[in-house]
Amino acid sequence: MSDGTLYIASFCGAISVALIWKWRCRGPKLLFPPGPKGLPLLGNVLDLPKGVPMWRTFTSMSQKYDTEILHVRVLTTDMIILSNYEVVSDLVEKRSSIYSDRPRAPMLDLMGHYSWNIGVIGYGNLWKNSRRLLHEFLNVRAATNFDDYQRKHAQRLLPLLVESPENFSDHIEFTLAALTMEMTYGLNVTSNEDRFLRAAVEAVRSTLRVMVPGAFLVDVIPILKYVPGWFPGAGFKTFARVARGKSDLAVDGPLKHVKELIKSDSGGNASIAWKCLDRTLESANQGFDENVIRAVTATMYMAAVETTVSVLHTFFLTMALNPHVVRKAQEELDSVLGGERLPDFSDQENLPYISAVIKELFRWGCPFPIGVPKRVMEDDAYNGYFIPAGAIIVENVWKMFRDESVYPEPETFDPERFLKDGKLDPSIKDPEQKIFGTGRRICPGRFFAMRAIFLNVTSVLTLFDIGAPKSEKLEAIFNEERLMRIPSPFKCTIRPRSEASLKLMRSVCTAADR
Repeated sequence: MSDGTLYIASFCGAISVALIWKWRCRGPKLLFPPGPKGLPLLGNVLDLPKGVPMWRTFTSMSQKYDTEILHVRVLTTDMIILSNYEVVSDLVEKRSSIYSDRPRAPMLDLMGHYSWNIGVIGYGNLWKNSRRLLHEFLNVRAATNFDDYQRKHAQRLLPLLVESPENFSDHIEFTLAALTMEMTYGLNVTSNEDRFLRAAVEAVRSTLRVMVPGAFLVDVIPILKYVPGWFPGAGFKTFARVARGKSDLAVDGPLKHVKELIKSDSGGNASIAWKCLDRTLESANQGFDENVIRAVTATMYMAAVETTVSVLHTFFLTMALNPHVVRKAQEELDSVLGGERLPDFSDQENLPYISAVIKELFRWGCPFPIGVPKRVMEDDAYNGYFIPAGAIIVENVWKMFRDESVYPEPETFDPERFLKDGKLDPSIKDPEQKIFGTGRRICPGRFFAMRAIFLNVTSVLTLFDIGAPKSEKLEAIFNEERLMRIPSPFKCTIRPRSEASLKLMRSVCTAADR
């Protein structure tokens, strides 16, 4: 045996011994949580059928093995799937110091997300600094600073629903994106075809597709990212390149525009980007790192492109399918508003049924069925089970929201399940606690999003009747191909409740920029 061969053999032998020793000594000799027995090397790859949403597969597995904490292995990667409120609380919330990282996905890396996307970047300084800045602008009190923007754009939606109700989907997307663009960058978006808006929509949709665990083989076998783009099967590189171009435009374009306004001394505005950049230019000591500003502003406005839009799509679908809910909600609104004005944020405490409707929208619609996967940073143990460092933690929100012991008849849209004696029942688990994420990774924009959802839902129900089309059967069909679950295109009828409703809308919405 040559010296070179002997050296290589010795090196490989040493590495193998080290890996075996590390495995044998990696903590208490506990078993993994229950789950399907995998094949050598492949693990449970063949147990994850193509074409079936991940959350449905995990739900079936959890039921088969009668467990709320499931173990699945994909090649060398361990996945721990949590399907119970209490288990998520015990691990992700109470032990958040080690359950707050994100797995690093090669596809997201190729798409450039780790330089700006706060939702996916690891638990490091960029995330911590960005999170701190987001909290400054979007905490429960600060979110109220944008109420005038909220009113303006909620009122902007109403005349559009009168003029072309058949295009309600486009109107929802436009007004919510315009709201977030103005709040974040001070930009007045006048069309759904705005280039920054379209870039953001496409970037978010590409991201949601990529973030489904196992959607791209390169995320399972990372070494594939070094394969040249011309190589057979390397189409993922083309996808990543196109998606990166869209996200670069969405991330840098609006921020560059704000910088140019500041340099030209064109007059200030109240946008978050302006405030951050202006403070940075005035004082290096009190300013922010520009990478943090870039991450915060891009994440803020792109995060709202699909999330709140998805909830409002589900709202129109469920109202069309449940006319009795529409009638009861309108009765409550009429009793509070008297048909003389549009709702405002101060009315929420007097609208318990509306609040219950929104909670049921979250539960029944379940826009994020498995949330965004986390990564555990240290070996851990729970209820006698071993959870290894590096394992991907998946919260199966879908199964939690379909738990019959918590929500009887879970497939039925029933706001009443959250009420008792005409008030919200605090004993019923609140979907809002899980729909925006958990632990240190909970969505920092949730207070802003909740205010947008409340104002749009109540404003529409105050003025409009929503129903199913008479010409065809309306069904609840959802697009489940991406990380987010959103209703497939559907038709519904949207009509002003009365001439008085039209008159009220025109008197209130005249000032809203259309």
